[in-house]
Amino acid sequence: MTNDLQSEDSTTALQVACDTEISGCVFLVRTEEDDRDRLLEITQEHVKEQHGEDVSLDEIEAQHVKTVEVEHGGQDR
Repeated sequence: MTNDLQSEDSTTALQVACDTEISGCVFLVRTEEDDRDRLLEITQEHVKEQHGEDVSLDEIEAQHVKTVEVEHGGQDR
């Protein structure tokens, strides 16, 4: 029974964040797993515009995308 409640209260998402210790950047994006392509594109645009670097989508995915657990607050929106 507890496992059923946990699966309803949390899910996984994809997350990308700049390394704030090095760059001082506060860029953080988290999205649903099925929106991977858009996450990669947004991150690629950010890196080019804010850091002047060209990185491939494959590099972003391999080195920077993390799967994270997201808790649902249970509040109606």
